[in-house]
Amino acid sequence: MQIPEFSVQHAQQLNAYLASHDGAMSLVQSKGYLFAVICSPEPLDVHEWLEQIVPNSNGQLEEQVLFAFMALYHQISEQVYETGFKLPVSLQVNGEDDSYLDLHECQQWCQGFVQGAKSYIDKLMQADTLTAELVDALQTAYASLGFFALEPQLITTIAEQNQLSEIQLSLQQFAVMGDFALGFAELIEIIAVQSGLYSDEEESWS
Repeated sequence: MQIPEFSVQHAQQLNAYLASHDGAMSLVQSKGYLFAVICSPEPLDVHEWLEQIVPNSNGQLEEQVLFAFMALYHQISEQVYETGFKLPVSLQVNGEDDSYLDLHECQQWCQGFVQGAKSYIDKLMQADTLTAELVDALQTAYASLGFFALEPQLITTIAEQNQLSEIQLSLQQFAVMGDFALGFAELIEIIAVQSGLYSDEEESWS
């Protein structure tokens, strides 16, 4: 099957489709979730990740919607393994008004990422073959990529503890997120090999 390039029309189609299904992720959440799935050492079948994005769909999607999802998956996978991954969200900040900060997009992407990554991160963290350095790298990367999924009050507290405004903290974290996203798949590959939990047959890396 020739997978089409993910387009504005695909995005509009998926936005409308997801908005019409109770319990479905938003498109931005889906992007964070698929990023985590694509970086995973445990490959998921299409119907498995679709069921997480659109619960109770039983994989029964219209062909056009399925093609749009496949195009999105292919786009993210290509960025992760070939062209370099760029976060598909932005921080909405008004430089003239320090009281304005919209974390909504980042929050949704991070929520999707955490949902997709939590199971294999927990599994890798329990491997007793990992060096302290790798455990620390994994914890830091996971915490950074999931940062905006934290409760807003906790983000406020962290900012106060570091004597930063929420905007300053958020801008710092957003920059770090971009760095960690770029190398996350490679880090997971290294750690998965080191963990001894995955055989060559199970590897999903490109």
